[in-house]
Amino acid sequence: MTKPAYTPTIPPSDGRIMITVRLRTTLSCSPGEAFGHFESIAALGGLKKELVGARIVRSEPGLEIADAILRLPVFIRAAARLKYTTVPETFAELKQIKGPFAEYRWTYSFGEIGGMARVDTEAMIRLPLGPIGFLLGLAIGPGIRGKMRRELKTLEKLTAPR
Repeated sequence: MTKPAYTPTIPPSDGRIMITVRLRTTLSCSPGEAFGHFESIAALGGLKKELVGARIVRSEPGLEIADAILRLPVFIRAAARLKYTTVPETFAELKQIKGPFAEYRWTYSFGEIGGMARVDTEAMIRLPLGPIGFLLGLAIGPGIRGKMRRELKTLEKLTAPR
């Protein structure tokens, strides 16, 4: 697993801080096998604990809408409606469509390097609350990075050869 990039940035559009964390890992399996853990919200629940109890509102191939309780570091819990979009063996995106954050998006891209799966993960979270949200963003940024690391470690264990 490579070292994650954590970048708090202030987009010019609205002045709210955006927490951006990127991480890449290589797995000893095919991209198809790795993508199996991202096919649906139920499958992704094996990696993201907040999705275990998600209530599916709409489900069709490549798109699911669900209600879930998002859990961020520093005891932040918020109810949100999420949209989960997938392109088989290539891409998956979990995005808030209704909820307390200005933006909440996790993207997963899948590729192949020498017969092994490469997974690129990116989390982008934009908090409301102006200067208070800025300070809160600085506090939770490292926690988001840790959460992403744990999810990818779990994925490595699930796809490890037996």
